[in-house]
Amino acid sequence: MQKGSKVNISQGQLFFLIIQAQIGVGILSLPFAVHSTAKGDGWISTLLAGFVIQLWMMISLTLSRCFPEKNFFQILRHIFGKIFGSFLIVSYILYFTAVAGLVAVLQTGLINKWILPLTPFWVLYLLIIIIAVYLATDNILVIARFFGLTTGIIVFFILLIATVYRDANIAYILPVGQSGIKNIILAIKDVLIALTGFELILLIYPMIKNKQKTAKTLTYANITTVVIYGFLVFTSLIIFSPEEITLVPEPVLYMLKAISFEVIERLDLIFLSIWVIPMTNSFIIYLYQASKGLKELFHTQSHAPFVPIIVLPIFISGFFLQNKFIIEDINKIFQYIIFVFAFILPLLFLLIALLKKKMHRRKNYESS
Repeated sequence: MQKGSKVNISQGQLFFLIIQAQIGVGILSLPFAVHSTAKGDGWISTLLAGFVIQLWMMISLTLSRCFPEKNFFQILRHIFGKIFGSFLIVSYILYFTAVAGLVAVLQTGLINKWILPLTPFWVLYLLIIIIAVYLATDNILVIARFFGLTTGIIVFFILLIATVYRDANIAYILPVGQSGIKNIILAIKDVLIALTGFELILLIYPMIKNKQKTAKTLTYANITTVVIYGFLVFTSLIIFSPEEITLVPEPVLYMLKAISFEVIERLDLIFLSIWVIPMTNSFIIYLYQASKGLKELFHTQSHAPFVPIIVLPIFISGFFLQNKFIIEDINKIFQYIIFVFAFILPLLFLLIALLKKKMHRRKNYESS
């Protein structure tokens, strides 16, 4: 199939796309993040965040259904006109590019820290970018097929984590509700950031087969992702004591580090070597979305030529984002940026679209 040609993805492929878009590098440190706020009740925050994500998935789906033949960038132009619509497209291109860059830096930093500490950062960074560019230049059908093949890694991951339950101590999370409702709700924010990626539906909706089943597929994908995140958070909270978990920024990897079999040691290194694939998948999705935005902006036939252009600033910025404290500060800023672009703006776009449709119907009624 030629790049840039018309493609259609099945509901099963949509399922894998959404799961892989939501699961990435953030899953490894999420238990640490939610424990910082909600303590032993972090698993409750994770489940509650799933309901919020489900609501926003339906908001995104409703917006797409208002314009079933248009992708997200085309919708922006249709609602806001050529000038302001193009401004919003550029804003989202910059957003997707920035998130892609942050994901790549975090992923590279993790590999550099755990597996290849003597390898120069830029070498690992460049290798990850090359792999991502190769896939991101292809069409969404090829990407969906690859995501489907690599989803088995997540299943393998869950089975590995389940072996630590012999050392579990349920007392670490008791009494339930100890952190209070306020802290449980505040911790939802950290989970929402980790679960972003669902907004992909806005871009790929016109290419989906059997659109009437999309809501059900999105629900299944969201439930799957939330169960995986909830399982990891819950497991981390009953394996590490409240004092220990504050000292381990990647508790999931430390759990794997403690697992050993007769013929395998340092399972954490083996796992992380494999987990590079799901982490890169998240990077690929953001590259794809940013390049599709440029395709719509310049009205070209294919998004592929824009992918190398997008990764150039990402690669250059990587040389300035190797300091741990700088990354932490950027992460804090990005929490607000992600909330604006993934949650607030799509809701605003839907309200404006519904209002314009209502005004258009009223105008037609009055003129008839």
